[in-house]
Amino acid sequence: MKKFLFILLSFCMGVTLQAQDPVKDMKKAARSLGTYNLDQSNQGAKLQEAIDLASSSINDPLVSADPIAWQTYGEVFMAATNKDVQSNVLNDKAPISEPAAPANAYKGFMMAAKLADKSYQTKDAMKALADGLQNIYYMGGALYRIGKNTDAYNTFLATYEGYNLLKKNNEPTTFDNDEHNKALYYAGLCAQEAGMKTEAKAVFQQMISANLVDDPGVYQSLIDLTREENPAEAERLLSEARTKFPDDTGLLYEEINYYLAKGELTGLISKLEKAISLEPNNVSVYVTLGQVYDKLYQDTVAKNAAVGEEYFNKAMSYYQQGMTIDAKSFDAVYSIGALWYNKAAAYSVELNNMSSDYSPAGTKKYEAKKAQMDESFAKAMPFFIQAEQIMPNDVNTIVALKEIYARQEKYDKVEEYKQKLEKANKQ
Repeated sequence: MKKFLFILLSFCMGVTLQAQDPVKDMKKAARSLGTYNLDQSNQGAKLQEAIDLASSSINDPLVSADPIAWQTYGEVFMAATNKDVQSNVLNDKAPISEPAAPANAYKGFMMAAKLADKSYQTKDAMKALADGLQNIYYMGGALYRIGKNTDAYNTFLATYEGYNLLKKNNEPTTFDNDEHNKALYYAGLCAQEAGMKTEAKAVFQQMISANLVDDPGVYQSLIDLTREENPAEAERLLSEARTKFPDDTGLLYEEINYYLAKGELTGLISKLEKAISLEPNNVSVYVTLGQVYDKLYQDTVAKNAAVGEEYFNKAMSYYQQGMTIDAKSFDAVYSIGALWYNKAAAYSVELNNMSSDYSPAGTKKYEAKKAQMDESFAKAMPFFIQAEQIMPNDVNTIVALKEIYARQEKYDKVEEYKQKLEKANKQ
């Protein structure tokens, strides 16, 4: 038993001897950093030692209350940041050894200034931050490029807040003022990429509230983040954004998609006409406007044939304009075929209603309407054939051609398109 107790006591003494003193560790981190700074090429291990000691000791209550300790913490991570910058400038594929270092460096200098009880301590912290801010900002981009989006967010946010802190303390810096708000925007984008919705929204809302927005992408991002959980707020933001950036095509298309989703077709027309004026060679806008008139035609023709025909002609006009820009645009070509096909389908509904009238006059009307239907199917066919040449495996095109051939009683072609349909469905 005595032997066991002796061993146990020896073990406890060993543990005591190995216990760390955080205050001393931070001072040792400062010495290791000094050794590294004297010979950076050969003393990389000393920098790593300083990083490890600073990281492990900073949360100790005595250490975290000391502005000098925080200054050391900032300087250690600023050295790590500078080292990664040097490597990355020479080779943008070089690994980043300390992704959290830029944000940690800022935190160190910020806390040193916050806890300072002597003016020189604040001055030292601000001077170190001013000297390192450009490299902190640089590392935000480097981290983003390798997909470290959370670290990039923290780094860009550190850049933005660091610049504010320097201005507050009247510390001169060579950091470009024009990049200041960009850093906050980039922080938001990185948070969004990292799936940090709360942080991303907070950044974009801050920019809008502080009137820092000179890029419509700020609104676009916030709308994307808000749409699902608060459609009314997303709509309000979209309206505000369109007022502030009336000629931005991205927001315009966002508004167009909003109207499309709500099915507000008449409200879409002026938006799409505006889009055409901004991008006259964008085929998709012509096709979309044609589809709006196409839908209006389908909704109207049974109630008011004359108005329906006006919508049909406008739809055709926009599809044709799209084809004029790009004769091989599948959407434009297919849409013309579909427009004629739907017109023929509308005639077939009328035919069904007329089929019970066997009088000579009724038969004559039936034959006339059938001729119109057959003509519309015939006009649709060459566009579907052309669409198939552009996109051979499009199921809708194949189905439409199969149906037209069936109506024409060309059963060999029907069989051919059945086989094409089976093949397309397997892909």
